[in-house]
Amino acid sequence: MTYTEFLDAAPMSRFLWVVLLGCVVAQVLDGFDFEATSFALPLIVQEFQITPTQAGAIGSFTNVGLLLGALIFAPLSDRFGRKPIFQWALFTYAFGTFLSAIASNYQFLLAARFIAGLGIAAEFPVAFALLAEYSPKRLRHIFVGSGAIGYSVGWFVCAVVATAIVPAFGWRAIYWVGVAPAFMIVFVRLYIPESVRFLLQQGRMQEAGEITRKLADQAGFSNVELVPPETIKAEAKPSLIAQFSALRLFVATIVVLGIFQLANNIQVVGFGTWLPSIFVKQGFTLTRSFAFTMIVLAVTPIGQLFGMWLQDQMPRKWAMLILAGVSALCFFGFGLSFEYKYPISVIVACDVGYQFFSGGVVPIVYTLSVELFPTKIRSLANGLIVACARIGSITGPLVLGFFLTLGTEIHQIIYYFALPLVLAAIVVVVFLKIDARQKTLEQVTGG
Repeated sequence: MTYTEFLDAAPMSRFLWVVLLGCVVAQVLDGFDFEATSFALPLIVQEFQITPTQAGAIGSFTNVGLLLGALIFAPLSDRFGRKPIFQWALFTYAFGTFLSAIASNYQFLLAARFIAGLGIAAEFPVAFALLAEYSPKRLRHIFVGSGAIGYSVGWFVCAVVATAIVPAFGWRAIYWVGVAPAFMIVFVRLYIPESVRFLLQQGRMQEAGEITRKLADQAGFSNVELVPPETIKAEAKPSLIAQFSALRLFVATIVVLGIFQLANNIQVVGFGTWLPSIFVKQGFTLTRSFAFTMIVLAVTPIGQLFGMWLQDQMPRKWAMLILAGVSALCFFGFGLSFEYKYPISVIVACDVGYQFFSGGVVPIVYTLSVELFPTKIRSLANGLIVACARIGSITGPLVLGFFLTLGTEIHQIIYYFALPLVLAAIVVVVFLKIDARQKTLEQVTGG
């Protein structure tokens, strides 16, 4: 049995649980750090006396860091390995969060959030590549989906912590809590192994064999003989035409998934960054606004669990379209509830529905982003798709802040933001032809 064949068929063991839980916890901390600004924002506006457009720029600067971090660090992961870049990512965004906590003025805070964004972006493609490359093929949608869910759990944890400490201790307190990812560096160094598939791609057969042997022994397969995959041995090189066709397909797939992530983050991050402030703007107290936001964010991981399950029941692209369509209807209802001044229970219910179904899309798009590309460009491709998402994340808060500065009503802004995600999902359905469910990564991509 080859190393990759064993990985694809491996039973769950302590080794795999460590990889899964380590990556998921990193995503929880990542999500916490990203969402912290949303809860700090109302008090930051008061302390620094900034306009809504300037406030929106804080979230956008984080996402500028996310954009550049994805473009810079993701290729390094394909060159130097998942593990070292993972550790640098954790250090970078913990350091940026520390600087956020001690920021003395608006400009310093912008720079701090940019640094934090660099680290958050670097961690994304590395963690998802590790999850995809270690998961058995029958569980890949669960492994990768769990990473996405961990990120949203981080949002909810941030909401709970912020509700408890920000009104009492101020906005800096939430950033001090966000320095915790620094402790994850020790965990990654001691317990998270380098990707076997990356090692094979680099020709480091002995290291790949040692890790796979350890995995097999812990799973009770000590008597199973393990050998390097035949694909690593000498074989006929694909023709230039075949290589060009494959490259063109990979580029087109990056573009299609990138467009989807762009539209998704314009909508989700644009409103997510401003949600507590939107409730405050509607006349609710800071504590109640945080409580409403916490309720909404609590639903997101549940929706992602549903999306994680749904993507293995039908072709992933159809699951994306269904969830994007229903989330758009709920989002439109969210706008109507503001326009016609429905009770707060209706407003929150519409937003809960929107968060549930839009959350369901997330594990699907991240699963596609890692399984449709070969090992040698997996982090790069995922990083480019994440970079597109970050362009949306930069644009969303700024545009929404600009509309608020102009005095545009909330319901009108919601209507403007409602349709792009559905249109992008239709593009995905039209373009993507392969159904990657229950296939090995090598069967999907050829490498």
